Amino acid sequence: DAHAGDFDGGGTGFWCGNRDVDENPGTDPDWVLTPSAGTALVFGGDVTHAGLAVDNGYRAVLVCSFSTRTSVSNKDRLHGLQAPPQVSPNFKGSM
Repeated sequence: DAHAGDFDGGGTGFWCGNRDVDENPGTDPDWVLTPSAGTALVFGGDVTHAGLAVDNGYRAVLVCSFSTRTSVSNKDRLHGLQAPPQVSPNFKGSM
């Protein structure tokens, strides 16, 4: 691995329970995944997860988030975990 030794620690922690787990679980994760450089993790955003601290060195991570709403989603999931967008009265485009 070309990046071996660039950092220690880090990874993505996952907790069992999904929506039954507080967003700040206060316990160690049930699983920690540490993918190799150049790979990706893809999972549903409703899975309780967190990026873990790098203990030493530097690690760059690209994070993408996609929020969807389905017929079984809670009504407040319309805009994911963010507030609905605010549109200026001067906006002439479409949303």
